[in-house]
Amino acid sequence: MASGNTKAGNPSPYTFRDIDAAIAHLETMLDAEGARSLFSRAYWRERVLQASATTGLAPKQQQRLHRLLKRIDTF
Repeated sequence: MASGNTKAGNPSPYTFRDIDAAIAHLETMLDAEGARSLFSRAYWRERVLQASATTGLAPKQQQRLHRLLKRIDTF
């Protein structure tokens, strides 16, 4: 994965080519594990923020990531 994308100090390991798969993975994991996750809310928040730092996100991608952040807040 390419790096070098940055936004608010959260380097993104994703590119526009692989961000949809990354978002889908986050959605699946947060749906499946949610509050039962072995990982903390901080871990999931950081993962979503890294994805959000990807250069060239489409509005739909930004909306999906925003929904994930809101979901994390409900854990």
